[in-house]
Amino acid sequence: MQVIVTGRNIELTSALKDYVIDKLQRAQKHFDHELNCKALLSVAKNPSIAKSQTAEVTVQINGQVIRGAESTENMYASIDFVADKIERQLRKYKTRYYHKGNKVTKDRRLKIVTEEELDEEEFDIAIELDASVDLDNEAVQAALGPRIVRSKKFALVAMAPAEACKHVDLLGHEFFMFINKDTSKVCTIYHRRDGNYGLIEPEY
Repeated sequence: MQVIVTGRNIELTSALKDYVIDKLQRAQKHFDHELNCKALLSVAKNPSIAKSQTAEVTVQINGQVIRGAESTENMYASIDFVADKIERQLRKYKTRYYHKGNKVTKDRRLKIVTEEELDEEEFDIAIELDASVDLDNEAVQAALGPRIVRSKKFALVAMAPAEACKHVDLLGHEFFMFINKDTSKVCTIYHRRDGNYGLIEPEY
């Protein structure tokens, strides 16, 4: 695994870098090809933030991005937590979406590999994807993974990002989509862990 470690408001010692690389290397065992990984270690300057030491990890695989972030009062603990999260996400990705040769299998039989099997336990199940499969069955749902069960449509309103922040608070939502009246682009305002807001906007 290729790991690039960067820091923000923190001294990146050799011991800290080696610790990050060693923890993230565990996820490599699930894949035959080398993974590219970026880790950002940052410390919030605001003394009011208790969990001020954050470890963020981003892994690119087959055009997909796997990302995780954890914040605690200790950087080494944050690294431990985010490394475990990334490994779980990569196992889930391999189980549900990844196929050797970087292609999705065309076989109608979908093999669902459990997390226990990835941990060297000999257990797997196979589900025949035909009309006889009850997609509402709890066991089938657990094997196939999450699926879209509800959709919602609403009219996007043109407004300034500052106004969109007010809507997030008024509605009690974690995010809010709107049309940025300054750029005419569809954007999203969301709550950050530090209590501030984040703005997501497309590059097109």
